[in-house]
Amino acid sequence: MVDLSLGAKEQFIVDNRIWAIGGGKGGTGKSFVAASLGLHLASLDREVVLVDVDLGAPNLHTLLGIKASHPDLGDFLTNAVPSLGDVAVETPFHGLRIVKGTENILFVANLNHYKKLRLLRQLRQLPAPNVILDLGTGSSFNTLDFFLSANPGIVVTTPDPTAIENTYLFLKSCIMRVLKLYMDHYKIQDLHQRMLDQIEKNSQSLYGFFKSLMETDRAYGTILYRALRGFRPCLVMNKTRDEHDVLLGRSVADVVRKYLLVDMKYLGAVPYDDNVLTSLRGLRPYYTDHRDSPAARAIRQMSEELAYSIEFTLRTPPEIRLPDT
Repeated sequence: MVDLSLGAKEQFIVDNRIWAIGGGKGGTGKSFVAASLGLHLASLDREVVLVDVDLGAPNLHTLLGIKASHPDLGDFLTNAVPSLGDVAVETPFHGLRIVKGTENILFVANLNHYKKLRLLRQLRQLPAPNVILDLGTGSSFNTLDFFLSANPGIVVTTPDPTAIENTYLFLKSCIMRVLKLYMDHYKIQDLHQRMLDQIEKNSQSLYGFFKSLMETDRAYGTILYRALRGFRPCLVMNKTRDEHDVLLGRSVADVVRKYLLVDMKYLGAVPYDDNVLTSLRGLRPYYTDHRDSPAARAIRQMSEELAYSIEFTLRTPPEIRLPDT
């Protein structure tokens, strides 16, 4: 987790926890996982606010059986309301509120620096112990920065080869973003171009980049390596159909550790279930209607593992401020 918005003093008055659900490809089930996690945590009397920050195609409310209406995220971003908490509306489910995505797609799809920073700060100030972000697809700076601000950040993928490839590219983009933030913070921007030349243009591995950096400038190499090791995303393999699909998730996490030098935690697999689509068509939350299904049980296990994990509870981000670009 990299804190992109808060100063040191502000961090002491923040007591909520941000979960971000992201990934590199559409259709993997990010919104399904976000909604299901929120419903389960709320059922444990842990107040939850779901926030749909898919700035291109918001649909989280649909998975809860809620119609799009105002107030929504767009009302906050256009200053129609003073705080994000004013657009966190009640749902039919005890302990669960939602900040619905906005219909004003053209206005919010590309947030400027000020609006992004304001939203990040307001997310930290929401009066709920758990805030779950449903992110859009892809590797825009907005999406990456929201993902990096979370603890935990959860990548949702499927066994589909294109989804696996896009997951790897999404994580690589996150890493490049983390390293650039630290380079900007420590005013070593010349290393950024060197990194781009070696990793992007010459296809050198991240390991190779750090090896050469340690040989030429060990001090900065150590700083950047520590920053990278502080990024610990989680992985969910969704829509699995057999044991091979389940083990594929473990293989993905192993490849990420080896080639991207990131300590990725594999949370497990969510089995494929035709009832997910049936519930969506009926505008009913799958998790509440099928609590005893293998998929719902998998969600429960993952959410409780993360909710009670000392590793994630005690992790404190460094103070890194978001750059102007």
